[in-house]
Amino acid sequence: MLAGAVHFGIAMASACSQSDHQDSALRIVALTGFMGAGKTSIGLALAEILRWGFVDLDQEIEARERMPIRDIFRLRGERQFREIETATLRRLLEGVSSPTVIALGGGTFIQTANTELLRTAGVRVVFLEPTIEEMLERCRIETQSATERLRPLAADADAFRALYEGRLPQYRKADLTVNTAGQSVADNARKIAASLHFQSEPG
Repeated sequence: MLAGAVHFGIAMASACSQSDHQDSALRIVALTGFMGAGKTSIGLALAEILRWGFVDLDQEIEARERMPIRDIFRLRGERQFREIETATLRRLLEGVSSPTVIALGGGTFIQTANTELLRTAGVRVVFLEPTIEEMLERCRIETQSATERLRPLAADADAFRALYEGRLPQYRKADLTVNTAGQSVADNARKIAASLHFQSEPG
């Protein structure tokens, strides 16, 4: 399943019972972490293992705004981007109608409005924690290959490290922290599935 290919059009009923809410809450997992942490690749692998849907929040934003995130930052500034990000996350969570893995943006979980949305929806948030060196190398590879979302911060290792360390205390507030250092995407996905005690969907 391609990232960003899953869109949900049916909102969850606001009058559902508490038990229904708790049941649905256990069926949404969001992956958080810094740029280059592997949220999309591990998220896709986790969704495949569980036979769940998958959504990449950054790709949802780009589809909605019809421009790359780097251009949203450049043309509209970070403040407006964060407003767009929160609105997109809210719409996504309100529309989830089947078990779903969500790959958050690197700064999504840092914003109070977003953490509150995730908490209210009962989303299980997983922090992916590779080494800084692994994240930096992945971002450099992306930049060198001129992918759609470039990583200019990867050119400045000190700034990269400082931003990550500044965000780390918030990342650690996730429901689960998974050390992904030195392990394959598939192994990390299996580890998360086992840690959350989720079973794959039938079919």
